[in-house]
Amino acid sequence: MKFHAIKLVILATVASFMFLGYQCGSPEFTGAKVHIQQKNYKEAIRLLEIEVQKNPQNEEAWFFLGGLKADQGDLVGMNHSFNAALKISPKHAAEIRAMRFNQWGQNLNAGVNYLEKASSDSAQYFEKSINAFQKAIDAWPDTSLTYRYMGYVYNNKQDYDNALVAFQKAWDMGKDLESIKRSGAIYLIQGDQHKNNFENTNALALKNLKNFEEAKRANAKDKMKDVLGVPDSVIKVGPKNSTKENWFYKTYQMTVSFDGDKVIDRKSPPYKPAIDSTEHRAAQVLYDKAVKNLEIARAADPKDNETLQRLLKGYVESNRIEPAVKEFEKVVATDTTNIKTNRFILGVLYRTIGKFDEAIGQFKEASKMDPNDCEVMFDIAATYYNWGVDLIKTSEDKADQSDAYKAKWQAALPVFEKLSQMDCKKEDDALWETMGAIYARLGQQDKAMKAFDQADKVRKQKK
Repeated sequence: MKFHAIKLVILATVASFMFLGYQCGSPEFTGAKVHIQQKNYKEAIRLLEIEVQKNPQNEEAWFFLGGLKADQGDLVGMNHSFNAALKISPKHAAEIRAMRFNQWGQNLNAGVNYLEKASSDSAQYFEKSINAFQKAIDAWPDTSLTYRYMGYVYNNKQDYDNALVAFQKAWDMGKDLESIKRSGAIYLIQGDQHKNNFENTNALALKNLKNFEEAKRANAKDKMKDVLGVPDSVIKVGPKNSTKENWFYKTYQMTVSFDGDKVIDRKSPPYKPAIDSTEHRAAQVLYDKAVKNLEIARAADPKDNETLQRLLKGYVESNRIEPAVKEFEKVVATDTTNIKTNRFILGVLYRTIGKFDEAIGQFKEASKMDPNDCEVMFDIAATYYNWGVDLIKTSEDKADQSDAYKAKWQAALPVFEKLSQMDCKKEDDALWETMGAIYARLGQQDKAMKAFDQADKVRKQKK
């Protein structure tokens, strides 16, 4: 016999002959039993199908038919027959369960074996694995595990839509935690794909917008030229020997005024390039779905750091910083295994929502574990700097002359200065540019000039 299922059918048939003898029955049913003994299974199936049409309450006929269907690989037919038998009587319930489990297990194992062999160079195994798992589902449709494995195949094949269908089925059927985690991860991948499409479609417009914002902070000719390129026109201003001139950029309708090498004024209307947001909106829908799934997974398994990191990405990409802050506040309070990383992330989140004092507190706690960690040091200084910028904007909005920003920038300077002598940051022109801006606003012009000169030197070395 090819399968355990047919062995069980024959054993049951022989037993019925032993205890019941050749009792009166329909010619089809009697003939089917004879053909089973003779191993003529196709003819036995034909006769049993006639029998169950004539006598639909013949539980034993349905049971035998189900076993024979299984032997022929017709697992949908197997379950149809077994279900009909069980509706009539639970007489063969144990045998039916064993046969179903046997078929399910064989096909599940085959699917796993094919999946292990599958790769981009042997893609045929993906299809073999899918077929095997589908047979396992046909054999035992009520188990979520098979749908999870089907999801694995589609996920590895990068057929994410079908993977999501399989994982969702596994979750709906059995609240399979691994499946809801995988669904969240796939939604992030799909969100990233749409985000990349958005950025590629609008690459020039986004680049110009970024350059426009950077030009607002540029303080020297070289920096302005690096950011916006060569101006469309240059007009000398003042008397013949004047060092003043105006640069005009047509794309931005921006006029930049210089005195010598330094920017003294900028004038332009608001810059609003045409941007197609279709892909951005699609990305946001997917990031929202990722968050929904990952929040469920996170609640079920709070100690899973991989899920936490994915959830953080989902929050950030969908601009849900407040929920991310609350999540990492809980993590910092309870997780003793990733203290430095979690405090650093919480610091970045605090800074993003303008909680500068809290951000610095988290960065300093992270720094205690490694005082020479370059990135943590930089974020401490950058947070003080951003805090100062925020105070300047607030002062300008209120039209007052507050110098509250100075204390924050003075706190940033020693850290920036230390970083400027470290290998990790001494070739960072943006760091030198920032130091120059701080020195200039604090009235330390000599240091400002040296910092700007160093920024120019570093930029030229990179070219």
